[in-house]
Amino acid sequence: DININGVNSLQQYQEAQPQGPQNTELGKDAFMQLLVAQMQNQDPLNPQSNEEFIAQLSQFTQVEQLIGMNERIDALYMATASMNNASMTQLLGQTVTAYGNGFHHDGEGETVLHYQADGDVSASTLTVKNEDGEVVWSGAIGPLSDGEGEVTWHGNDMNGQPAPEGNYTFEINGQGHDGEKVEINELIVGMVDGMSYAEGNPQPSISGTDFYLEDVIRVQVTKADD
Repeated sequence: DININGVNSLQQYQEAQPQGPQNTELGKDAFMQLLVAQMQNQDPLNPQSNEEFIAQLSQFTQVEQLIGMNERIDALYMATASMNNASMTQLLGQTVTAYGNGFHHDGEGETVLHYQADGDVSASTLTVKNEDGEVVWSGAIGPLSDGEGEVTWHGNDMNGQPAPEGNYTFEINGQGHDGEKVEINELIVGMVDGMSYAEGNPQPSISGTDFYLEDVIRVQVTKADD
């Protein structure tokens, strides 16, 4: 039985109900049941005032409106996400330039790596690491031009042996003629050949190397002979 002093909380009301699957969200039906229970079990010697009753009815109206608004927002979000996911598939087969330092090495020969420098570089070094973060090769690669450019990693480790096929990362550091450090951004350049939705948002990839859509700086139509 519910105490005649009234139901003062949702918890009291729920404890008085038959046990079953629990729903932690206060929907409009539960809110109305709570309101009715409060009216039925109020203290006869100290009944609820008209002002309090009207205030609770107003709260019920607000809850109902918010639930309806949330349902419409959810539907709009789902529609927008669906259109966004569908539109992202248009990147497949296109050549993309994006900020990122990951690349796939096929284990044979050289690999071309791309960069963007904020100024002319008089001396620079290239460092290549494997998936475990271990340095595979590091060495000087000479001067670099301002803007976007490319360098070539010969594909060998520090012992001169061919590095195995796999995913790698690279870092380029350089300095100008005045000896000051020049900011250099590593770039991913290639044809988008994959699109994952595992994380909820579309994430494109090039040869197994993932990158974020917000890091894309240029998209070009891939030519037939690329």
